[in-house]
Amino acid sequence: MANDLHVLKTMAAAAALAFGFGAVQPVFAKDAAPVVEGTWVRLPSATGRPAGGYLVVKGGTAADALVAASSPKAERVELHSMVMDNGVMRMRAESSLAVPANGSLTLAPGGNHLMLFGLDPAVKAGDRVPVTLTFKSGAKISASAEVRPVTAPAKAPDAGHQH
Repeated sequence: MANDLHVLKTMAAAAALAFGFGAVQPVFAKDAAPVVEGTWVRLPSATGRPAGGYLVVKGGTAADALVAASSPKAERVELHSMVMDNGVMRMRAESSLAVPANGSLTLAPGGNHLMLFGLDPAVKAGDRVPVTLTFKSGAKISASAEVRPVTAPAKAPDAGHQH
């Protein structure tokens, strides 16, 4: 009987771990997880073109990497960089963008950024678009991106919203 109770406790602990870490954001030390600030989206220059997404990720005590992004308001979101190739600036899709420990990753116009393909045509300047960022560490951060017009200046992100 005591052995059965031990088995049940072990199974319950295993189930808690499986469900706790599989479907929900992992638990991190307070200062280990990245922090996202100043999230915004610039509307595309023409209907059907992708929108740009910008933000700052402040790294925690361990290095990490942004590996994916998504939004229910876009068909897909890709990570992109800008690289100089034979004197020509070119955009390139990336599988990840490094977030240094105790450093930051800036996604800004003219540099690393998000590309939101198939943005909902009902989205307009002044709206907010939910964005979920996924990190190599398993962290998932939800942010609310301010939507700005195509004419928005390429300025540094302002204080943003993180959930």
